[in-house]
Amino acid sequence: MKRFLFLVFIGFIALMIFMSEYEPADQPLPKKLEQAIKQTRMMEYHDDDYDYVVRHPQFFEQTADSLMDKGACRFTFWKDSVEVVQSAFVEPNADSLTTPQAVNKYTSDLHATCQRVGDDFFILSGALHSDTGMITGRRFHAKFVKHRKFWFVQSLTYPEDCEQALQRLLQEIDTWQVWKD
Repeated sequence: MKRFLFLVFIGFIALMIFMSEYEPADQPLPKKLEQAIKQTRMMEYHDDDYDYVVRHPQFFEQTADSLMDKGACRFTFWKDSVEVVQSAFVEPNADSLTTPQAVNKYTSDLHATCQRVGDDFFILSGALHSDTGMITGRRFHAKFVKHRKFWFVQSLTYPEDCEQALQRLLQEIDTWQVWKD
C-alpha cells in the first residue's frame, strides 16, 4: 500500500511538472481579440431614424443613443489600452457630390491611402489623423454608401497591430448593405 501511494505521489508530481513546463504562454491581446471576433455572435443594430442596420460583435459595448447625433451609433471594445471603435452615421450630401467627387473629397480629408469604388459606394482606409496630424499606430477603414441626398457611413478605427485580428469586422464593413434585404 505504501508503495502504491508513493507511486501515485510521484506520478502526480511528474504530471504537475509536465503541465507547468508545457502550459501555453499567455497570448498577446491581438491574438485573443482575433479568436474572440471569430467566435462571437454578431448582433444587429437597427437605427430607428434612418432605418439602416449595422452588425457588431456581441461583446462590443454600445454608446447610449442619447449621447449620439441623430442617425449615429457607436460600439466600442476597450482593454489594456487597446481601443476598437465601430461606428455608423448619416451625413447629408449637401453639395450633391457624385461618387467619384466624394471619393476625391473624403480621400483628401481623411488622408486615405487605399480606396475601392463601386457604383453608389466607396471604401477608404489608411492611417488615422487628427487635427494635429497622424495618430501613430492607429488606422481607419470606412464604407460610404450614397442614397438620395445622404451618405451612410460605417467605420472602424483600431490599432494597426490588430488589423489581422479584425478581418471579420473589416469584411462586414466591406459587404455592408445599409438596409436589410
